[in-house]
Amino acid sequence: MLRQREILSLLSQGRSQNAVCTAIHCSKRNVSEVSKAARDTGKSYGELLALSDSELLTIFSPQKHVLAEDPRKAELDRLMPEVMKRLKGKHATMQFVHETFYKKQCPDGYGYTQFKLHVSRYRESHDYSYHNDYKPGEQMQIDFAGDALYLTDRKTGKPQKLVVLVCVMPYSNLPFMMAMPKATTEWFFHGLNKALEFMGALPKEAKSDNMKQWVAKSERYSLTLSDGTVEWATYYGIEPTACRVRQPRDKGPVESAVNHLYHYIYARIENDTFYELADINNRICELLDEYCVLPYKGSSRWEIFEKYELPNMRPLPQEMYRFRMRKEVKLGASYHVCVGSERHFYSVPYKYVGQTVKVMWDVMSVEIYAEGKLVWTHDRKYEPYGYTTEKVHMPESHLAYEHNRSQNAATLIDRAQRVGPFTKWAIENILQRTTFPQQAYGTCNGVLSLGRTYGYDRLESAAALLKAETGKAAYKLLANILRNNMDKDAANTIISTTPQNDNVRGASAYKGIVTPKDGQKS
Repeated sequence: MLRQREILSLLSQGRSQNAVCTAIHCSKRNVSEVSKAARDTGKSYGELLALSDSELLTIFSPQKHVLAEDPRKAELDRLMPEVMKRLKGKHATMQFVHETFYKKQCPDGYGYTQFKLHVSRYRESHDYSYHNDYKPGEQMQIDFAGDALYLTDRKTGKPQKLVVLVCVMPYSNLPFMMAMPKATTEWFFHGLNKALEFMGALPKEAKSDNMKQWVAKSERYSLTLSDGTVEWATYYGIEPTACRVRQPRDKGPVESAVNHLYHYIYARIENDTFYELADINNRICELLDEYCVLPYKGSSRWEIFEKYELPNMRPLPQEMYRFRMRKEVKLGASYHVCVGSERHFYSVPYKYVGQTVKVMWDVMSVEIYAEGKLVWTHDRKYEPYGYTTEKVHMPESHLAYEHNRSQNAATLIDRAQRVGPFTKWAIENILQRTTFPQQAYGTCNGVLSLGRTYGYDRLESAAALLKAETGKAAYKLLANILRNNMDKDAANTIISTTPQNDNVRGASAYKGIVTPKDGQKS
């Protein structure tokens, strides 16, 4: 279609010059020239659009006919098919073709500037596009938007890139849009399910380009769909098709829908901050609902879809298709399996170490099978290289280690207080003399373990003796007192209580180091 005809068509719809520029990606100068030339003719847009291409060129490019008389133009016209063929080369540029082909054929021909001008005009006048007639409810077209959206990391404030899936029903131009963390296979088919749920029915066909999630192998005369596509399409009874390689116009409606959604949705959220995927998708849904009820072809996209497309579509099944990735792995000593491109690790009951387990996952959950049965289901996590571990999966030794690691100063002081005031003094004294209380947790546990060995009454007596003798607590000193029964000899002679001293920290001073667990008083 002639560029001038495109501009006239959009202007006849009441579009502004800026809107026309955006729609067909041309300069405002070109639109202004066409608009002025149209006014000068005294004809309406409808009358001008009824003219043939050659008649339009006479009006909007009168210089074309003057230039045609130039013998250089006639020679270039003769060579133009070959020029266009060479320009389709993988690394070819206009200047390269001008230097290596045209100037060799026509040494006295145009310079590069005029050559480029005539080639561009030739492209415009021969840029034909086939108009597809889409039947209601027949086809859903699929594509990823070229421009990304972003989440904001709560901790770092850095942007996290999102990919955006767009689907459209070409007859009504009803679009669907969804942001997702990655364009992985499981997210892709999850997005397609959401598109079907949005429309509330099943189309007869689904068409995408040759993206790897949809097509496993594409050749000129043959097409191999991916396993995921075959499974998804078979489950719903949808016929999957794909565009010709490097032919985006084969799915022009979804390409156009992406551009429209840039203007309506992207423009409205580009300055907003989102921290969660659900938040940005909820906002997209709100704007999508607004967009679909805007005036369109004397009605709205929703009304056209519901009136003409929906009656020709099949109902959704009771359960949506669930695409799951899967693998089998021999469970190592760490009793964790790695899942997804984020390489997050999920625990498996340790008794299956050394056995082969089957792992199946989608965007929502991770399922682990052993000995032919489901043994555990985890919620899917997306923390890179993170660990999700259930305590019931851990051996006793690991549970004990985890318990010790989770202790804090406040819990140690609380345990000591149950033994007695002198044991409490000993633990506080040890903690007080360290720059970082965490460094003394092992020593404190050692002190409390003396109670299990010698009895808690003797531990309290030994702490009382140590306080009276040195005023400084240490594990080795307490152990020596108990080992040599020094506490027994002094049990009846030591009478002491904890002095009032504002410089001695109590249990409350350490409560902020680790947040108390649920149900534990702070």
